[in-house]
Amino acid sequence: MADQAQGSVRSLQGLTAILAALCLALFAWIYAGFVTAFRNAAGQQMLDARIGGYEQGDVIAMVRYLKDHPDPAVILHSMYLGPELVFPLVLAGLLFCLMRLIGPGGFFFGRPLPPGATTVIFCLRVFYGVVDYAENIAGLMLYPPAMPSDSTVTLLSSVLPIIVRLKFLTLVVTVILLARFAIFRYLSPDGSRPS
Repeated sequence: MADQAQGSVRSLQGLTAILAALCLALFAWIYAGFVTAFRNAAGQQMLDARIGGYEQGDVIAMVRYLKDHPDPAVILHSMYLGPELVFPLVLAGLLFCLMRLIGPGGFFFGRPLPPGATTVIFCLRVFYGVVDYAENIAGLMLYPPAMPSDSTVTLLSSVLPIIVRLKFLTLVVTVILLARFAIFRYLSPDGSRPS
């Protein structure tokens, strides 16, 4: 039984390493192949590269800009149909595997973490993936070569900043939880270390 559990942990570690390498490769491809190319072609950052977020006016200005500048529009469209098709799934899978390896546990305000909270913590990765794909779909519906109506532009330009904030919020909360669980597991009295 112990051999089977050890084999399962090693398989999960291998999958985690593969997903981490894929995430790094996809991130490098997105940054070097698309973000830099967009900045060189447009003379400005694409909205997806703004970590601090953006507002409705920024989205509308980008739609207008891309209608008149086909080269940056093609770069952005290619990014959404290229690495951005895979990156959210790979990153969500990596976060799930890391959480599985660390094993959420410990105490929250002096009480053991309830099983329902563990389920919610694992669902954060799924929520991140869904929100990231929603952002990509909204971008495909909004930016050229798409020809959205004025009402669609208004709706998506007001929703897109909220989606991006939710995406980064779930990502930051997940990373904080991973760090918390890893630290508490490392410092636990029984001396168990993360695998």
